[in-house]
Amino acid sequence: MDFSSPSRALLSLDRRRPALPEDILAISKPMFTGLTKLTTSSKSLDGQVTQELTQQYLDGVDQLLTKPDLRWEALAVGVYCGTGLLEAQTNTPASAQDKSTSNTTVYTDGPRVPSSTPSHPAVANMPSIPSPPTKPVKLTKEQTLQLATTLHNISLAHLEHSEPRIRTLVAKAVGAHAAYLVSCNADDDKESANLLKQQCAVLHQRVASSIEEHMQQGREVPVENVEKSTNDDNAPKTAVLDDTTGWRALETNWQCLACFVQPLGNLYFELFPLGILLDQCESSAIEHVNRHVRAAAMLVLEQWVRAAAQADKESPIHAALCKTLTKVLKEGLGDNWSQVRMAASVLCRAFFREYLIHHPMENPKPMYAVVIPRMCLNRFYLAQGVKLYSHDTWRQVFSENGLELVAENVGAVCRYYVKMCDANNHVVREAACQAVAELAVKLSQRYPEQLQPYVSMLLQALLMCFHDESWPVRDEACLACGIFCKAYPEECREELKTLWDRWTEQLTDQIWSVREDAAAALGDAMQAYGKEMVDKCVALVKKLMPSAKDQPAMTMDEYKQKQNDIESHTDAQLYSCGSLAPKLGKKSGAGRIGCSSCDVNRPKSPWEATDGCIYLLRELVLLGSGEEGTNPELALPDDQLLPFCRELADVCRVQHFPQGDDLRATLWRQLPTMARCLGKQRFKRLYLDIFTDLLMSNLERSTASALSKHAAGQCAEELAQLVGYPIFRGRLDDYQQATFDKAMRERQHNAPKGPMDGGAFSPFGPPGMMDPFMMNPPGGRGSPNSATGVRS
Repeated sequence: MDFSSPSRALLSLDRRRPALPEDILAISKPMFTGLTKLTTSSKSLDGQVTQELTQQYLDGVDQLLTKPDLRWEALAVGVYCGTGLLEAQTNTPASAQDKSTSNTTVYTDGPRVPSSTPSHPAVANMPSIPSPPTKPVKLTKEQTLQLATTLHNISLAHLEHSEPRIRTLVAKAVGAHAAYLVSCNADDDKESANLLKQQCAVLHQRVASSIEEHMQQGREVPVENVEKSTNDDNAPKTAVLDDTTGWRALETNWQCLACFVQPLGNLYFELFPLGILLDQCESSAIEHVNRHVRAAAMLVLEQWVRAAAQADKESPIHAALCKTLTKVLKEGLGDNWSQVRMAASVLCRAFFREYLIHHPMENPKPMYAVVIPRMCLNRFYLAQGVKLYSHDTWRQVFSENGLELVAENVGAVCRYYVKMCDANNHVVREAACQAVAELAVKLSQRYPEQLQPYVSMLLQALLMCFHDESWPVRDEACLACGIFCKAYPEECREELKTLWDRWTEQLTDQIWSVREDAAAALGDAMQAYGKEMVDKCVALVKKLMPSAKDQPAMTMDEYKQKQNDIESHTDAQLYSCGSLAPKLGKKSGAGRIGCSSCDVNRPKSPWEATDGCIYLLRELVLLGSGEEGTNPELALPDDQLLPFCRELADVCRVQHFPQGDDLRATLWRQLPTMARCLGKQRFKRLYLDIFTDLLMSNLERSTASALSKHAAGQCAEELAQLVGYPIFRGRLDDYQQATFDKAMRERQHNAPKGPMDGGAFSPFGPPGMMDPFMMNPPGGRGSPNSATGVRS
């Protein structure tokens, strides 16, 4: 079914298989014809013709709604068309239009798409696709009231329909009915308003009764036509509702109530007391086992908050509502399901941006102690919708005093972060490590004394995450520990031996990004502890650099055969769909499930130690870059660095195992960064010739992997830009020059075209959305962003 427009919905009825009865199609086809003429005709229709077509369409809606024994598709189209028709007759009062600049649309179908204010011309000036011009269908006052009454009766009859799509459409019909009541009040149509108020009272009572009934029923539901158990003939015929799919009509009842409250606004509190409904909503949002119900309950709270923002300050609803919001936001912003976190994030923004503006709290500290830690952590959450929406909320609410508020509530923030470092969800643990690193960067610059008492506690939490079963968590913990050492070197010195063991262990990890970030953490440690740490890293490079030569020989055919071996992948660890966590597997380590929690773990390979050394050598070169925080006095002199580079080029010539191309790709990705740090003259004079033969050989070799050839081509282009194309090309022989020219032509041909060039716009969100605490992240190495732990 297509519910994008009434005409498409009517066309969908004719396309359903199995086909609908002919009497239904006999109703829908004239409706489609009449609607098309009324809304898209370029010529002015005669008044009599318009009236006849309108009545034809209205009669069709009425027949679809009231015809007995309908299939759900026909009823759904009738409710959808009737709701749209009633909405077209509703005049929204100016007070409702000015109530808020936020998007107050009630979320009832599909995932919520967060809206952010465009902060880049590429986003703000993006052209929109024009929609075809349409004209609304106008009804008389009597026809409109008749339609509202019909929708009211249908809503009462089908509030708990077995088809969830019907229940969702009924919720929207309830919202249209309430909006028409507001329109009649604004037009001072007391007779119609009184009738609609009576209908709203009946409908509200019906929804409240249904909610109470569903909450009392629990998880067990009777099931018809179920065979009795062979072991127990007296066993009840029941089934247990699961935790993830819809929960009878409770979810849609909350959605229906949200649609009911949204157009009424403050009028809702004049017509209906919150009473026990608020307690039931709080219970559903916090304690209910079903995630859809929790999200829907927060949707109702969001609409209540928007309505209460316009209520009188003396209204008794404020105290009860704020008390409930504190509890709900505490649990919802930390919910294990992204859907619920998103709903709680929207509720949080509505509370700060709309409610507190009109009703500021006398003592906001208890609320801040609960909300600020969770808002900060959600800015690093894996789900992009939650992450970007939380960043935008932080900008809107705390654009001026965000860092100051974090410093004032640093105790609550740190305790929450430590707790989340031991959460059951590996995504939350990963976000917690990033958030801890942000604390070290931001607070150490302006409020070092406030964070200093909690450094030891945070460092212990990060060390625990070093042993996590999930490698992304270990990765972020590794980075965060390096950042802490750089920000608070003396406080972290006591754990330096343990940190060194963990860093060097991860420098040879099976995951390339873990190896890279371990080197970045060692780079921070070298800046923090000076020559003693530099000497240890130099000795480590000497030890691990030749490791790739010890890699056992393997042909490409043997490698592919090993990868495609059925026995190697039979009875192995299963992983859940859409998650990095294992689907089946025992909890190990610290008692948490992670993406590496399996019985079989691939052993480390010698070449991976050499790969890690390339990243560490880059960090040693970066010490002399002169950037903020670096110490040029710690930079390696040429008499130490040149032997390392010659040995690295020699080791990277290995070709007796397939992963040698991966090793060379790492070298080509890091060499331009090292070259820029060494400087044009120094690199051109001493280091360029060490790598040119190997670089051109990688481009020439037909058996080289596509990734290594791409990395080699990009490296050659960047080095040529640094030293100058004529100079770089002049260092090559005739055959190498031809290879270089061919690679540059291919790169120019394959370069991306259009407005996306240069990274002006990202599909993940407007540029600048990721600045933590509204401060520009400090510059640093070209690998991880030292402020957030996010790789650039």
